Amino acid sequence: MLDVEQLIQPTVFDLKTVQGTIHIAASDYATVVILPKVLKLICDNAPYLNLECHHWRSDTLDNLRNGAIDLGLGVLNLTETSEFRCQELFVEDFVSVVRANHPILKTDFTVESDVAWSHALITITNSPVNAIPKSPTSHVDTLLSGLGVKRRVMLKLPHFLAAPIIVAQSELILTLPRRIAMLFANYTNLTLLEPPLELGTYNYTQVWHERSHNDQRHIWLRELIASQTQYL
Repeated sequence: MLDVEQLIQPTVFDLKTVQGTIHIAASDYATVVILPKVLKLICDNAPYLNLECHHWRSDTLDNLRNGAIDLGLGVLNLTETSEFRCQELFVEDFVSVVRANHPILKTDFTVESDVAWSHALITITNSPVNAIPKSPTSHVDTLLSGLGVKRRVMLKLPHFLAAPIIVAQSELILTLPRRIAMLFANYTNLTLLEPPLELGTYNYTQVWHERSHNDQRHIWLRELIASQTQYL
């Protein structure tokens, strides 16, 4: 029979034995840039803890609210409320990428030379590359329009991962978040160029519902993600 002390003692949190699945909403950007280091440390420290990744969608906050999603990794302007908690992970900016022997590398990279070539565009919902919500015009095209300039977007892609392979074998120019472009350049025949116009920066954030705020598994994972992204 359990005595009273055993009943009121808090359960010891042991990473080596903790089990369960944490559901994360993220784009393929987050799964490529954030998860590799995080997953290695999960395997080393919490071998029975599972992650299940879901697409970041327009209803992600609703899914956080109803418990279908535990943690969101994305770009959103959300002030902390009694319902949701959020934490800024890092500040991201943009670069342009071209294949390593692209003819544009022989000239100055200016707005004029940039728009003289065809472009690819990532159109994933809520992607910072298409950072104006509910607008058919991308962030880059909006800025170019303000200069009275227009580019040809020859290819639109709904996700990041096909882009470097396509760009490395074509004469397309692609604007990407810097961190994922740097990763792609390690594995493909790409050169990074500083954009010829100021594209600004944005905050990459993790967000969770109040219900999981004090869950020790979730606390550990959020702290792990924060620690592994501060030096990205």
